[in-house]
Amino acid sequence: MIKKFTLLIVLVIGTTISAAAADKVIFKSTGTKEGKNPLYLTGNLTKPEGKGPFPAIVMLHGASGMHYGMDIWAERFSKWGYISLQVDSFTPRGETSIFNDMLKIPPWVRAQDAHDAKAYLSELNVVDPDRIGVMGWSHGGWTTLHALDATDPPRKNPFKAAIAFYPYCGVDLEYMDAPLLILIGELDRLCPAVLCKNSMPSVKTKHEIALKVYPGEHHVFELKKSEAAADASIQVKKFLDKHM
Repeated sequence: MIKKFTLLIVLVIGTTISAAAADKVIFKSTGTKEGKNPLYLTGNLTKPEGKGPFPAIVMLHGASGMHYGMDIWAERFSKWGYISLQVDSFTPRGETSIFNDMLKIPPWVRAQDAHDAKAYLSELNVVDPDRIGVMGWSHGGWTTLHALDATDPPRKNPFKAAIAFYPYCGVDLEYMDAPLLILIGELDRLCPAVLCKNSMPSVKTKHEIALKVYPGEHHVFELKKSEAAADASIQVKKFLDKHM
């Protein structure tokens, strides 16, 4: 596994800017802190106009923690009629970044954060509990794959759909328990696209597993103003419209 990200990526996605319409929320995790103290997770909840109930998206940050790119997507989701919850997996655990140790808070632990966020959203009267998806970036994309892995451990209430931006594809994609779209740059050296290609199912699966590789693009490609970034937004909306 890649041990560190470049300084450029830190500068690109390391700044925290809260979406204007977001509410700060706190909810109990099924995990614990060191010493077995209860763990409470925090996040930014963004709602569209209207009474709902709305479909919802759990959003999972990368190794730099919460970043401004998530706010851009939260506002986009709001315009599309989705509630979104940006889950902060690091601050409640006393961390701000795990670049130097990607397994300090491993993706299978954060996968439970995603499901705890889903459970929290399910209790909100403005959320349709049967239409909750998940989207993650980089380490959060890797986490998304674990959140869908039907073998690790099997979960009774899977997500409705999932999108992973440039994840580390260290999970067998044959056993996903929800439709999954992976978007990644061909030249990504941090999370190589070839790993995702090699992990694609060789047999027909219960749910759609889709992979789109963008030629000439690198990590964090969707934050740039480019044809690939514009297309990624289109692909996300189409996938959600189809499966949510």
